[in-house]
Amino acid sequence: MQDSEDDANSHVGGGGEEPVRIWVENVEGAIARGIVEVLSDHSAVVRLIGADLITSGNDVTVRIAVSRNSPTLGGAAHVRWVKPAGDDTSECELEWTHTGPERDQLACAVLSLS
Repeated sequence: MQDSEDDANSHVGGGGEEPVRIWVENVEGAIARGIVEVLSDHSAVVRLIGADLITSGNDVTVRIAVSRNSPTLGGAAHVRWVKPAGDDTSECELEWTHTGPERDQLACAVLSLS
């Protein structure tokens, strides 16, 4: 995401705050788990463990846990890019493709993190 979009993004997981967790499932059903680094109502940048399961250009389903005390949010995304970030971890950008009530729930979650 570009710096000019920062006002619409929530940078999460820093300063002792509870991290926003994510589970990303590919079409074969394999799941990579990780932490959301930047979350917006259009996309997210995430750090994943087991990210070799996730491929650029593919569509995936996701579950997002904004906090331990709230229900997870479901959605669908397109993997824009994936790059290695260390031992068995990768960073990737997900572009949201889902619509309807799930999209509204995501927008509310983004606002709550601002």
